[in-house]
Amino acid sequence: MQAQSPTFLDLFLQNSMYYIYWGAAIVASAVFLVQTISLFIGFDTDHDFSGGDTDFDADGLNLVSVKTVACFILGFGWTGVIFYPIIDNKLWLAALAVLIGLVFMVLIAFLLQQVLRLSQDNTFRVEKTLGHVGEVYLNIPAAPGKSGKVMVSIDGSVHELLAVTTHTADLQTGARVRIVEVIDQDTVRVEPTSLHNA
Repeated sequence: MQAQSPTFLDLFLQNSMYYIYWGAAIVASAVFLVQTISLFIGFDTDHDFSGGDTDFDADGLNLVSVKTVACFILGFGWTGVIFYPIIDNKLWLAALAVLIGLVFMVLIAFLLQQVLRLSQDNTFRVEKTLGHVGEVYLNIPAAPGKSGKVMVSIDGSVHELLAVTTHTADLQTGARVRIVEVIDQDTVRVEPTSLHNA
């Protein structure tokens, strides 16, 4: 009697980590592609692009953002896929995948920081942002004295600003907001765009 060919479930149960690596690689590649396109297109005040989530200061490097996490998963997944047939010790493979993922994470954070710095315009006046729509990339707490950060595109240049809000709820990373008040050269007050669209 001819042996029955193994099903996909059988293969998955025997090599589950291999398919996990493949899943991570494919999903992260798709996210990275979409966000890279969004980054180069820029932030249009009439369209909702969700790529501007770089959570770092101009003077430092903060690794936690959607892009950097996506790059970690990208490096982790593709390392696992490529080296799975080569490295027999799967614990060593997992360690290598994590290491490559971290390298990807740090590299993209550094590159995004440089892009942001190059986009800064020394003649920029914060008053120009009044009424414009930007995107939160560092959570803005709904608490007196607390601030987050917002990214806004003015005249083709992307600018990062400190931002506060009098809204009743925290404004999360990725939220679309409108600048309603200029507090000082580095700080603005924002409200969710949904309040103005209602």
